[in-house]
Amino acid sequence: MQIAFLGTGAIGASLVRALYLNKIPFTILVRDKKRKLDLLTRGISYRLKDITHVELAGDEVRTVGEAKKYDYIFMGMKTPNLRASAATAKKHLTKNGKIILLQNGLPEGAITGYKSEQIISGIVGYNTQLMNDGSYFQSNPGHLILGVTAPTVLAEELKTALEPHQPVLLTHNPVGFRWNKLAINSVINGLGAVTGLALGPLFARRDARRAAITLIQEAAAVMKALRIEEGIVPGAISVYKLAGFPKFLQHLIIYILGRKYAKIRTSMLQDIDKGVKTEVDEIHGAIVAAAKTVGIAVPLTSQIVARVHALETGKTKPNVDALQSFFGR
Repeated sequence: MQIAFLGTGAIGASLVRALYLNKIPFTILVRDKKRKLDLLTRGISYRLKDITHVELAGDEVRTVGEAKKYDYIFMGMKTPNLRASAATAKKHLTKNGKIILLQNGLPEGAITGYKSEQIISGIVGYNTQLMNDGSYFQSNPGHLILGVTAPTVLAEELKTALEPHQPVLLTHNPVGFRWNKLAINSVINGLGAVTGLALGPLFARRDARRAAITLIQEAAAVMKALRIEEGIVPGAISVYKLAGFPKFLQHLIIYILGRKYAKIRTSMLQDIDKGVKTEVDEIHGAIVAAAKTVGIAVPLTSQIVARVHALETGKTKPNVDALQSFFGR
């Protein structure tokens, strides 16, 4: 089993760690020699309770030009870069090789030239982020959900390769899990970006929780119209159930979520901090696009898209006062 990583960011690093601890061979593919040298010199430091330092040497890091053929290639880049990277990956797959999509949103629709049996959906049920010192930090244990449309090609050998250091759930319903995570991401990421707040102070606010409830209800309405059979990411909550709970219980759950991940600054907010393009079109934009196909109105989700675009262009900055404008106040 030949395994490679193309686009080894925070999520890719978590899987590299698991293979490293299990002594499963892997190759990290990079675009340039500078990145290769950096990885060979520094390795990868990853913290989940304990710190794991992955020492890299020899053929464990290759430039794309040095790549061989692989049975599995984990795709760790952001969705806007996925199409071009998928074209690169295809040149380096074995005859029956597969790519594993680790992106947010609905990345399966972003690539062309692949048969369905060549694609494994990878839904990540945990939070991982790059720290200022160049190391990676995973804030909560969680599963990697692997699935494809055809149940006969579930990659059970990948489950064996990654566990127990990375729990894996195999599913015949990747779309249901994708939408569960997409809906939850649409609440956390967008509100974090427009306000500039970490999750603790964000969801300590009643107006932020009200916005979160509205976003989850909009996503749930689209899911129902699409007849999505929801798959619940382990450790998460049913979007359908949360959307229908009494208001006091919705507020309580979101408040607890904020307390649990109080210091987390969402990936979208981190992108705004860095002045780089966010994934708002791939997360909130995916819900807006799907809503149009089924004739569902998602006004707050649409507002989030517009506000994050304004943040990206520098027309505005993250500000908690944005919450007051969502409901015409």
